[in-house]
Amino acid sequence: MSSTDNWNDESDPEALLPTAEDWRRLAELRESFLAAEGGKSADSYWRSRRDFELYDATFAARIGWKWDAVLRELALRGRSPCGATVVDWGCGTGIAARRYVASVAGVKHVHLCDRSKQATWFAREALAALDSKLKLTLHAPPADEPIDILLASHVVGELAPQALDELLALAARARFVILVEAGSRPVSRALGALRERLKGEFDVLAPCTHSASCGLLAQGREQDWCHFFARPPAEAFTSPFWRRFSDELGIDLRALPYAFVALERRPTPAPPRGARILGRPRLLKGRALLECCDASGVAARTLFERDAKPLFKRLDRSGELLLADMRCEGERIVEFTPLVDG
Repeated sequence: MSSTDNWNDESDPEALLPTAEDWRRLAELRESFLAAEGGKSADSYWRSRRDFELYDATFAARIGWKWDAVLRELALRGRSPCGATVVDWGCGTGIAARRYVASVAGVKHVHLCDRSKQATWFAREALAALDSKLKLTLHAPPADEPIDILLASHVVGELAPQALDELLALAARARFVILVEAGSRPVSRALGALRERLKGEFDVLAPCTHSASCGLLAQGREQDWCHFFARPPAEAFTSPFWRRFSDELGIDLRALPYAFVALERRPTPAPPRGARILGRPRLLKGRALLECCDASGVAARTLFERDAKPLFKRLDRSGELLLADMRCEGERIVEFTPLVDG
């Protein structure tokens, strides 16, 4: 199939008019991704440039919405990483680098790294279209060169030991590291284990309010995991393209779970501040059940509507950043003060 078949503007999903065969191919790609996340080997997902076009307009776009949520949170918390040199490791079509470059000023050089050379070619084209002044390199920087920002997206669940060592070696040279992953339990817990390996050399910027050990990796919490829900853009619910995508692939566009960690290399971690609400609050009549994470660990708390009426309605907003100082009496939250207006 020609790379231009049914393709007019790769930045606009509405311009992609998939055929019946395209929808079948997207379903096959999705199965490959899920198998790889489950630990099954996948040397390469890709068959043609058309695969990249279809993926970039659909699955990568959804990953981009997760990156938007992560970068927005870092900005709201005043903790946005910055620097001139970015490495997008396991870049795929380059969605992580594109979202970062579009959100944070000062990037001059992007290194695109992927086991698929064809993926790096596509990512280079997409980034060049976004910013023609960027220097784009299709490999990691030499070992003696530092890295300002290391990005990795939806790779942790697929890493063989050798690839994990490669990622850790790059992290050892980076000032900032941002890892964004699917919000499933096994992937989130694998990400948490990676955070534990890195936190000795880094301060944790987000989502945690502290750099202590992850409370959800404590004994007895094996069935729990750290995840959040991004807020899809309005077009996900108004666009005929996304409605067809949801129908064809059976994907609920309202649910966009993700896990992430952002770290900064510095000798003295910032002092802990507040608690982060994990997942979605469970809303009951007149009260909400919250999983609250802070430096002491993760604990179930109850917020009664009468104790925080102006804030209670915010708990039902998908994608809401819930970071707060709170005072508790036992499991009951008696004071709840948001630290950011998310």
